[in-house]
Parts: sequence; structure tokens; C-alpha cells
Amino acid sequence: MNSLQGSFKLSSIALAVAAIGLATSAQAAQTSTEEKMVVVSSRTPKAISDIPGTVWYIDSQQIEQEYRGGKSLGEILAATIPSLDVSSGARTNYGQNLRGRKMLVMIDGVSLQSSRQISRYMDSIDPFNIERIEVLSGATSIYGAGASGGVINIITKKAQSKDLKFESYVGGTSGFNSNEDFDYKIGQSISGGNNNVKARLSAVYTETQGFYDGDGTIVTPDISQGSLQYNKTVDLLGNVGIDLSETKRLNLLAQYYDSQQDSPYGLYIINRNFIDVRRGFKSDREHGTKRVMLSASYVDDEFLGHQLLAEASYRKEDQTYTPYYQASGQQVTDVYAMKLALAKQLDRLNLVYGIDGYLDKFDSNQALYDPTIASNSGDMINRTFAKVGRYPNIDVSSVAAFLQADYALTEDWSVEGGVRYQYLYNKIDDFVAYNQQRRIAAGQGASADAVPGGHTNYHVALFNLGTIYHLSDESQIWANFSQGFDVADPSKYYGQGNYTLVGDHWQLNDSINVNDSKMEAIKTNSFELGYRYDDGELALQSAAYYSKSDNSATYNRTTMLIEEVSDEKRVYGLEAMSSYWLSNHIQLGASGHYVVSELKGDNGWEDFTASEASTSKASAWVGWQDDSLAVKVQSQTMFDYEDDQDNKLNGYTVFDLVGSYQLPVGSLGFGIQNLLDKDYTTIWGQRAQILYAANYAAGAYDYKGRGRTYTLNYQVTF
Repeated sequence: MNSLQGSFKLSSIALAVAAIGLATSAQAAQTSTEEKMVVVSSRTPKAISDIPGTVWYIDSQQIEQEYRGGKSLGEILAATIPSLDVSSGARTNYGQNLRGRKMLVMIDGVSLQSSRQISRYMDSIDPFNIERIEVLSGATSIYGAGASGGVINIITKKAQSKDLKFESYVGGTSGFNSNEDFDYKIGQSISGGNNNVKARLSAVYTETQGFYDGDGTIVTPDISQGSLQYNKTVDLLGNVGIDLSETKRLNLLAQYYDSQQDSPYGLYIINRNFIDVRRGFKSDREHGTKRVMLSASYVDDEFLGHQLLAEASYRKEDQTYTPYYQASGQQVTDVYAMKLALAKQLDRLNLVYGIDGYLDKFDSNQALYDPTIASNSGDMINRTFAKVGRYPNIDVSSVAAFLQADYALTEDWSVEGGVRYQYLYNKIDDFVAYNQQRRIAAGQGASADAVPGGHTNYHVALFNLGTIYHLSDESQIWANFSQGFDVADPSKYYGQGNYTLVGDHWQLNDSINVNDSKMEAIKTNSFELGYRYDDGELALQSAAYYSKSDNSATYNRTTMLIEEVSDEKRVYGLEAMSSYWLSNHIQLGASGHYVVSELKGDNGWEDFTASEASTSKASAWVGWQDDSLAVKVQSQTMFDYEDDQDNKLNGYTVFDLVGSYQLPVGSLGFGIQNLLDKDYTTIWGQRAQILYAANYAAGAYDYKGRGRTYTLNYQVTF
């Protein structure tokens, strides 16, 4: 990225931010000065105005307005969080970074992260079940491994009273390109209880069909990470809150989420050359995500002079992939976790301390498809003839202790800081390299040496220190330092080897094994300086940041396995959002993110690869609201990016309209996505062409954005 491009991007975003605004509703203008409490910054409820960090709060009104206008969870987050990259428009959120780095995503405090980083966090819950979303931008030591870019905590809807309450939703989306261009969703919830027990149970079913681009052509199926075309999703969610006494509460959560693709379209491939997209695709395995999640949290406001917060959770995920090179994977993760925190206030001093722990168990397999059937059909018909291991089985154990404290120096000035010590233990099984297993299944050899497994461990101490000063009741300025920590995907590093066939046995020559090739951890130091203002009419939050990590992962473009973890990486930029109510009915708004990602190479700092680097973005919008009608028109722009290897990401601007109209009973929601029917390739489609260039021609990964679509739905609460 040259300096002229950088200046253009920065000036463009500065102009956008100067336009001011966030458009949600007139009611938001009346309540925006009320203190919003979040738990994402310190594990316990804390007012945003007291946090020395960049916090974004997406309330239920914003979420409802966006999803009723036809947006997915990933699109909602991209539209409302300035420093989050634009949405992939697909199943994956690979490369959708927060402040240029990977993020930790949680549902009610339960992490969706696993040792095998599959990047399907946005395919995790239907927005119908979301109450609010709390976001902490930037590396944080509070949550440990996996939060080097920040934290997104999705808070689910819960029963608000003991009265019996029903919420019903039905809606559809279409671009009217064919009889297969129609999606629909139905949702139903019931909540209620008594003075001590309140519960909410909901079910949402979504079915999509074909996606068509701005030219009316069906979008190329995503064979790499998965689209959401021809997909069926079930989201069952239950919450129970139990008041055990005036000071003790128990909350239970259960979710079953199943998102499965069954597409009639596939890529017609002859002799590993991509020809075109055709109907008639059939496969024993396609892209899918199935998850069961259970959690129990307990709060005691008077536990030995402290507030006690405890949580235990279990999550099982079963992820599958569509055929790629006549094979496709299944990856299963089981995660058991616990958290315990104690909070105490001592005059001007607030303390939060406790322990975390989890056990993550990962295993995988690869379905191999009959090569004769697949080749004769152009890879359109895929029937399993064998299953082999895909990655080594890995168990990750972690235990951490933490302490956070904040102290009020004066009525307007406070400091906070903390430390976290985390111990990670990775156990990796012996593993015969995948290529050798595949050859043995095809009759090339009968046995093979295994790449030795073993164990690794990491001891990491993380620190944070920040200060915030209240300039007035409406504004604050802060400075903050925090450290983040990551371990790159061990399944993509270990278990690799070079073999020679001796007779019918594959002999191991050398390998990437645990004892000889311990993978380095990645530690990130992050600095930021920020400012906030909110008087109920004008709202502004902005922050300048700089983060630097001591290592980064380098991938082999052919195998997509990690070759090494080395080279420093730095990311710096500016994020901002501002809003202004012109009247009780009209609000204007804009947000922007200017970001630079660089890797330290032989020639100094170089642009980070376009396959992963964040791009700068900006958005602007105008909204109208009265007692019956709410409508908003908004734009989102992704700017161009080019790395030092001449890989390019072409920017684009998309306009949307979302709104709702109140009826005597219930309300109509409506939206027009891609209002101008722009024909463009999504950011993920462009990244995929770089990532997988060694496999198929670029056209196989040219995932276009969906053309103009219309959404209409009805929702009623009674």
C-alpha cells in the first residue's frame, strides 16, 4: 500500500467520521445518556464511561432493525463495529479480523474458540435470540489466549418477567432471479415463570436457496470454507433464571444449533481444471456445523464479603466440509470449561480475581471419495470409499489465575491494571501423515511410520494497565496498555513428515514432531489512546492504537499447513464512530477504520499478506423514526489493499435499506440489501483466490456478493 493510497484512505475515513452519526431510533436518543453496563471489560458489570478502553454496545433495537432488514449476524457486526472487517457473506469468518487480529467470540461468556480454529463464529446463533452484543476492541489480557484482536460477547434473550409472553416471527427474502431465489425464516419463543424462576425457550428455523449476484448469475459454491446457499439452520435456545434467595442466582443455558448445506450445484472439474458451475451435485458430506452448548452460572452477592461469580460449561461441535480434491473433512471438538471470579469493593479500590480452566479435545477424519465415480462425473458425484485421519488428535488443557484492580485517584480520575498467568498443556498423538494415509487407502503401500507425538506446554504472564479521566459528565479520555496471547493452530503444524516407500511400507525420513519442533507462542503488546463523548444528541467514540506481536504464523499455500511461527507483526490504526440527532426524528451517522498491517521481513517492515490483512473501511447512514415508521439507509465501503507481493483486494461500496412499520398488532420489517444491485466479489472471494491459487483457477473461488434482495417479515409479541 503506497503513501498516496494511505493518505486517500485516511482522508476518506476522516470525512466520513466528520459526517456524524448512528441511526437506530428516537427512543435511543432519549436513553443514550443512561449508563450502559457491560461485563466484557472486567468480568463484572461496569459502566462503559468508567472503562479505559474502546467498548461498543449493540442494543436490542439495533440488532432487531438490522436482522429484520435481512442481515446476518456477521453483517450486523460489521455494520456496527468500526474496527471489525466487512463480512465474508459466507459461512466462514476467516480473515474477518478485529483491529487487524483474531478475536474471541463468546455467547453469554462461553467461548466459541477451540484449538482447531475453524472460523465459523458467525454461524453460531440466530439474531432472533440475541438481546445485545458487547465488544471490547484491542488485545486484552483479561481473557488470555485467543483475544489478541478483542472480544465479542453475545448476550442471549432471557425472560424479563413472570408473565407469559410469546414472540413470533415469519419472514422471507428474495432477489426474484428464479424460483430457487427465495429464503424464509420462522421463529417462536415463549417466556414466563413465577417470582423465583423465569425461563425462555425459543426455536428458529431458516432455509435458504440460491444466491444470485448483481448480474443475476448464481453465486459460485464455496468449496473452500462454505457458503450459506441451500442451507437449513435450526437454532433451539433455552434460558432459565432461578432466584435462590435475595442474593443468590442461578442461570442455566442450553443451545442446539444445526446449520447444514445440501446444495444441488457444484464445481464441474475435469483433470483438476475448473470448468464451470453446474447442477447435479451430490455428496455424502457437505459443509455443516452442529453444536450442543450447556452452561450454568451462579452469582452470590454476599459470599464472604465478596460477590462470587462462577460458571461451568460444555460445548461439542461437529464441523464438516464439502468435497475438495475428492475428499472432505469432519472435525469434532469437545470443550469443558469453568470460571470462578470474586469481586470486592474497598472504598476507592475495586478488586476482581479468580481462576479459569478448560479442557479442549479435538479429533478429525477425512472422507475419501471414489476417484472413478468422482472423476467420471467431473467431481459432481462423491461417494465415500474410505475414511482416514486428517490431523493429529490434540488435547489442550489450560489453567489461569488473574487479578484486576481499579482505583479512583480522584472523583474524575481512575487507574486500573491487572495480571493474568496462564499455563497451557498440549498433548499431541502420534500421527501418520495425511498424504500417506490417503495413498495407503488407494493401494499404494500397506503401512507407514507415524510422526511422533508428545506434549508441549506454555507459561505466559500477561499484564494490562490503563487510566481514564472524566473531562465532564459526558466525556472521557483514556490511555491503555494490554497484552494478548495466541497459540497458532497445532493441528496444522504437527504431524507433517517426508516419506519414502520401501517395499509396501512408507518410511519416515524427517518430520515436524513435537519434541524436535515446538511451535512458538504469539504474544501481542497493544497500546491505545481514546476519547468518548455522549450528551444524548451528539455521541462520539474514537481511538488510535498500535499493537505488535513477537511472532506470526506462515502457511504453505499448497497444503495450507503451518510452515513456521516467526517474524514480528505490527498493526496500527484509528477507529471512530460518531452520531448526531438533527431532530427527534432524524439522525445522521458515520464510522470508519484506518488500519495498517505489516510483517517484519528481510527488508524491514512489509505489507502483510492480502489473504489475511485487514482493509480500511468506512460507513455512513441516515435514519428516520416516528411512532409508526423507522427506516435507515446506510453504506459500507471496503477500501483497496495491495501487499508487497502484488496481491490485491479490490474495494467496493454497498448500500442497504432497513426499516419497520408498526401495525395495530405486531410490526412489519423490511429491507433492501445491495440497494444499487452492485456486482462485486466479496472480500472472502478475493482472499480465497490468493490462499488457494496453487490448487484451482481463480474462477473456482470467485465468490460474488449477493445482488439486490428484498426482505419482508412480520413479528408480534403478545
